[in-house]
Amino acid sequence: MSIQLATYKDLEWINNQYDSIGFVRSDLKSDKVAIITYNNEYAGVGRLVQIDEDTIEMGGIFILPKFRGLQLAKKLVSFLIQTAKTLEIQNVYCLPFEELESFYKTYGFTDVDTTKEIVHPIILKKYNWCLENYDKHVLLFKL
Repeated sequence: MSIQLATYKDLEWINNQYDSIGFVRSDLKSDKVAIITYNNEYAGVGRLVQIDEDTIEMGGIFILPKFRGLQLAKKLVSFLIQTAKTLEIQNVYCLPFEELESFYKTYGFTDVDTTKEIVHPIILKKYNWCLENYDKHVLLFKL
């Protein structure tokens, strides 16, 4: 198992994965994308999207079906969190599906109360879009 930040040669594979699950495509201009490999095969992907100098969204976490159950998502999320910490970004948000609540809370993510906290408008817009468009409930978390 290994994890590395993606390069432009990986971009087609990354976006094929995101296309397959209906996620927004990545570019490497505003996104830091990590690829996890298992037995030298691409096994999953995740990203940090730079919103502004103080705000990042961690998301796009996707492990290919044949690699699920190997704890790869844990390793990928840990890698992305460490990457975000090295960037010293003040606001790291995540918009997970509700069934992943306990998973993300183990990494220190907490619920955001939009009535009490100011949330970056781009994050808030995406959160509201998710609430309106996904069949599953989405949470708004901050690290």
